[in-house]
Amino acid sequence: MDIKCVKQLNLTEYLSDQKTIHRYILMNETAYISTLKQKIIKEDDITSRSTDRIKVICPIFYECGGCDFLHIKYQKQLKLKEIHVSDAFKNEGINISVKPIIESEKPHNYRHKVVLSATTVNQKLRLGLYREQTKTVIPYLNCHIQDMDINHLLKEVEHVLNQYKIPAYDIDKSTGIVKHLMVRKSYSNQHMMLIIVTHGHLLPNGKKIVAHIMNTFPMVKTIIQNIHHRKTHLVLLDEEKVLSGLGFIEDKINDLNFKLSPKSFYQINPLQMIKLYQKGLELLNIKNNETVIDAYSGIGTISLLAAKYAKQVIAIETNKQAHIDAIMNKKMNQVHNIRFVNDDVESFMSNYHEKVDCLIMDPTRDGASSKFLDSVIKLKPHRILYISCEPVTQVRDIKQLLSHYDVKHVQPLDMFSQTVHVESVVLLSLKTA
Repeated sequence: MDIKCVKQLNLTEYLSDQKTIHRYILMNETAYISTLKQKIIKEDDITSRSTDRIKVICPIFYECGGCDFLHIKYQKQLKLKEIHVSDAFKNEGINISVKPIIESEKPHNYRHKVVLSATTVNQKLRLGLYREQTKTVIPYLNCHIQDMDINHLLKEVEHVLNQYKIPAYDIDKSTGIVKHLMVRKSYSNQHMMLIIVTHGHLLPNGKKIVAHIMNTFPMVKTIIQNIHHRKTHLVLLDEEKVLSGLGFIEDKINDLNFKLSPKSFYQINPLQMIKLYQKGLELLNIKNNETVIDAYSGIGTISLLAAKYAKQVIAIETNKQAHIDAIMNKKMNQVHNIRFVNDDVESFMSNYHEKVDCLIMDPTRDGASSKFLDSVIKLKPHRILYISCEPVTQVRDIKQLLSHYDVKHVQPLDMFSQTVHVESVVLLSLKTA
């Protein structure tokens, strides 16, 4: 049966001339399918190709779900994301010209943080990624958005775990040991951290495994065992044991050093992270007599960068470990005009009554709460820098601020190439009477 794509519904779904919805077909393409129930259109199904289409380089692309755009030329991906951000504002009646998206010079192999899960295939431990919307692991170690050094390390770790006959954990049988592997890599010095997530304390031949990894990969500077005692969807729990090294690595942004522990929130794309913070601080244009509040401050990355320009910075973070890391980063960089507060942002903002010139907010994908936004309106900072990885919730929040603020600048940035996700940086300015 032949179908033709006649309309794009969103970033991943397209409508056919048969009124059916499909993925991975592009505008005006035709495809041959066996049934209208076939949602996934693969390369071999396409009978008339779009000029925006490229050959898919990943053998698990259609099953994994980690990437969305490996079949689309990079410049077209950027245009789709730019339109997506623009539409988010238009759909809510906000008339603003969106700036051209800031592209990445490295749209492949950019992820400096990787999590893989363990499974058993032919009585051997295999590492891979979850099949989309399932808990089934697809063994695969050549992901095209993961850093190449990390991919090489994970292949060697899989090999050595099998060499010492370490079994993968089986959630149904509650047997086995290894649940997940996580790797972080520093952009500035290329150092890597490996976290081995196990069910229980047991890791037979752990010293030999650690020695093999450290000798084979000198870039690995610390190995940590994260220990689970229960079934959970979380990768990292609170109990951990440092098997080698200091339990953290360091990265650098401009002239500032940052300590990265296993749970630290840190952007996974370092090249684009640097562009993001540079653009954000350029837009905010902080003066040396101004007070800045950084809500959702994490380990203090943009807070410490902002402190170079401000009179003082108050950085709020609810996560205790991130707060501890932020304090360490403050001391390490000898920055004195910043105060890190371990508190709920809503609670802090509601009880803060002093003058605020600039507010930086970078909430989770879910956006900010209505209570938080009400407290922003009461404090009336002159300028707000709102960074978001979900433009739809960002625009929802901005609508609540429009009675007191004007949207001055909207800047998309491609942080997550090959996926539907896009970073959006927005500057708002307090309305004058």
